[in-house]
Amino acid sequence: MKKRIIIFCAVLSVLSLTAFGFIGWDDTKTNQLKTIINEDVASNSQVIENINKKVFTDFIYDVGPRFSGIKKGDLNNAKSFSDFIGDEHAQRIVSYKSLSTIILEDDRQTDLRVTRNSGDLTAAQLEFLKSLDYSTNILIWADYTEKNKETGELEESHWTPYLTIVPEKQASYQPGKDALIQYLKESSEDVRINVEAEKLQPAKLYFTVTKKGTIANVKLDRTSNYPAVDSKMVELITNAPGNWEPAENSKGEKVDQELVVSFGLMGC
Repeated sequence: MKKRIIIFCAVLSVLSLTAFGFIGWDDTKTNQLKTIINEDVASNSQVIENINKKVFTDFIYDVGPRFSGIKKGDLNNAKSFSDFIGDEHAQRIVSYKSLSTIILEDDRQTDLRVTRNSGDLTAAQLEFLKSLDYSTNILIWADYTEKNKETGELEESHWTPYLTIVPEKQASYQPGKDALIQYLKESSEDVRINVEAEKLQPAKLYFTVTKKGTIANVKLDRTSNYPAVDSKMVELITNAPGNWEPAENSKGEKVDQELVVSFGLMGC
């Protein structure tokens, strides 16, 4: 009888310890489970927030002259239309109907132009081009007859190079162009939240790097259709960190140069 009582007590002790251990294990696991659930809820909330706040990523940037740059020295040495398009294409041109040199303002053609019916620049055109200052935007418009490269047949055609007169040494952002573009992208994320591609427009922001290396004449040429984005871009380019190296002419003298920031969608 005594032996049975001892065995019973031993079994009872084991069961008690097991139950106690189970209870402790259950509390620990419960706390861990609560932590996991809370972390999942927080993670899901962040995902939902990110989905609701989309940052438009296809935000195209470029910083440089308005059109393809042509150095002042090269422009002064131009003698014919072939100096603007290269010999390969020029050799296909049989005859010219007209050749016009036109000044552009706000990307529009002005009445400031000189025209002749030859591929060679006249003395008046040469003098006209030499009188133009840095950052002037020009259009060289040529109407001509050319020989088709494949068929050999004569065809009527035209070519209109858009050019911006640039100094021999252009102004540069000291950390580098890529660093400037990265700065503009990262610093404008807050205003690009929920921007819709269908409503976004190609935008242009003009500014001048002065001969002293400062930023001046910051102006919006065309809107992105999002005023907050436009204002932010003006603010960012005005207060860009880092230094600007001024442009220089052929004599090594520092000169002003106008540059353009293109943003929004890709466009002309």
